[in-house]
Amino acid sequence: MPQSSRVPTGAVAEQLPGVSVIFQSKPPHSRFDVVISSPVGQALSEDFSTALTAIGFNRRRRLPQVNGVLSESFEREGSGLCGGWSATERDKLTRDARATLRRFGFTMVPEVRT
Repeated sequence: MPQSSRVPTGAVAEQLPGVSVIFQSKPPHSRFDVVISSPVGQALSEDFSTALTAIGFNRRRRLPQVNGVLSESFEREGSGLCGGWSATERDKLTRDARATLRRFGFTMVPEVRT
């Protein structure tokens, strides 16, 4: 199956111009990765990465460059089947992720299934 060259539109913040964030749903679609995208050559704030790591999201990988945009994925596995999150974990982890992202100006972060 060919991959789309279209980068999903994410939440943006004035504090980090050019940076966008999405929640990328992961099978079994009970959890998500936090995916941060920025233009090539723009360094991501270490404070931002550290804040995500502090709530348990680990840097998973750098995604291939698409149309001059680099993306990094941060993941957090849960106790469910295939690393999925239980309903309790999903509530807590979603709340933690949204609160952390709001500190950096990101609101209304969309969840994208790919």
